[in-house]
Amino acid sequence: MEAVTLPDETVIREIGENFVAAKLESARHADLSRRIGIRWLPGLVVCDADERLAHTVVGFLPPDDLVFEITFGRAIVAMGEKRYDDAHAAFAAVAERPEAERAPEALYWWGISRNRQLKNFDAAVREPWGRIVERWPKSQWARKVGYALGRPPKGE
Repeated sequence: MEAVTLPDETVIREIGENFVAAKLESARHADLSRRIGIRWLPGLVVCDADERLAHTVVGFLPPDDLVFEITFGRAIVAMGEKRYDDAHAAFAAVAERPEAERAPEALYWWGISRNRQLKNFDAAVREPWGRIVERWPKSQWARKVGYALGRPPKGE
């Protein structure tokens, strides 16, 4: 990742504007590595200011994919901090890009974040979760949300 992904201008900007970045050599920092769940390198770990793990990705990612993962992690942190409008904007940035493999998961958590903000499950999840069922009807994410929407998977 050091040769291809980390020098990318978009990656530099996303990390610089939204995070305190740290490069960790897990062999030298074994206690911290265990505490934040580093299992293999290269990897990305997004934690909040209290070192609570928000999102982890293991393995090489090209720049565009890493930006999606960073944005998703930022959304999870914002939701945990009850900054719901920031969370929704970051989840939307991932969900609205068809090439982002994390898109259906972003829609799932966007619904959860909206529910936490609105305190109205049906109103919060119907739109984002409905998009999951429409765009990825055979996915695990569609199966997870289908029952809540009254649309259980076919054959059940």
